[in-house]
Amino acid sequence: MKLEDMIMVVENRKGTETNFLTDLWRYMEMVVKVCDDSAVDMADAIGQLYGTKENNREWSELYFAENKSIHAAFCTGEAQLRGFLMGNFNDGEWSFDEGRCPKNCLEVLRINNMKTDGCSLFTCLHYEPVEHTFHAGEVLRNMNGNDYRVLAALSPKNLLLMSMADSQIIVGRGVQLYERYPKGERPDSGSLVTGIEWDHGVYLGRDITRIDFDILGQEYGEPDRVENVSDLRDKIRRDFWMQKNVEQKEGLPERVKNAARDCLEHIFGTSEPDVFAKMLDKGMYDGMYHTKEEQKQISGSSR
Repeated sequence: MKLEDMIMVVENRKGTETNFLTDLWRYMEMVVKVCDDSAVDMADAIGQLYGTKENNREWSELYFAENKSIHAAFCTGEAQLRGFLMGNFNDGEWSFDEGRCPKNCLEVLRINNMKTDGCSLFTCLHYEPVEHTFHAGEVLRNMNGNDYRVLAALSPKNLLLMSMADSQIIVGRGVQLYERYPKGERPDSGSLVTGIEWDHGVYLGRDITRIDFDILGQEYGEPDRVENVSDLRDKIRRDFWMQKNVEQKEGLPERVKNAARDCLEHIFGTSEPDVFAKMLDKGMYDGMYHTKEEQKQISGSSR
C-alpha cells in the first residue's frame, strides 16, 4: 500500500473528534452503511473522496446522524500526514485511535518513519545513492512524499521540475536518487523508501511562458560540446536566438532591446532571422568561434 492510497478520517461524535487511518475498502464499507444501498449517494460520496486528491480541495463528508459525522481525505504527502497525526486538522478535543487503523496503514507509517503521534519512528536513517539517468517526462517522488514531473534534464544532476501538487516550476540543483532505510537494519520491501533529494531548489513560479529556457540552459546546463560543423552551427543558432528573444521580448525597456539588436548586428552582421539563416547555411559563421577560442588561448598564454 502506498502513502497516497491511505485515507485520513476524522470522526466527530457530539463534538469530540477521533482520528484514524483506513484504506479504500474499509471506507467503502462505511459509505455503504450511510447511503443505505443508494447507488447515486454512494457514487457522490466516493466522488467527494477522490476530489480530495486535488490541491486544496475540501475534505469529504459523511453524516450518520445529527450527532455523528465523518470527514475524510486521501493523504497527498508526508507533511500532510504528519500534520494529521499531530491534530492540525482538528477543532477542539481530539484523540488518535490506533486500534481502528488496519495493519497496512500502520505499515505505511513505519515505512515513512512516523509514529502515530507524527514524530519520527527511527532516530537515524541510512541513505544509499542509486545510479539513475533522469529524463524528461518521468515523475519523481522526494523523501517528503511530494511528486515532481521532470520537464527537462538540464544536466545529469540539474533538473527542471514541476510540482504535481501546485504546478510550481523549480530548478533542482544536485538532484540524487536514494534508497532510505533504518540504519542498522537490513533493507527489505517493508522498510525501503526510494526518492530524490536535491542540494538547492530555485523556484521560478507557475507561469511557464515567463521562463527563459536559454538562460536556464546556460546557467544550469552542461557546456555545449562542439565536435563537428553541425554542432557548431547548432550553437551559433542558439546564440543568435538568445539575443533575438531579448530584442523581441515584451515589457523590456527599448534601450535593452536596442542593445540586443546592436549585439546581433555586431556579432552576426544582421538582426534579421531570414538573412541569418541563409548566411548560416552558406557557412559564413563556421570559423567565428574557432577564431575566438584561438584568441583566448593566445591571450591566456601571454599572461
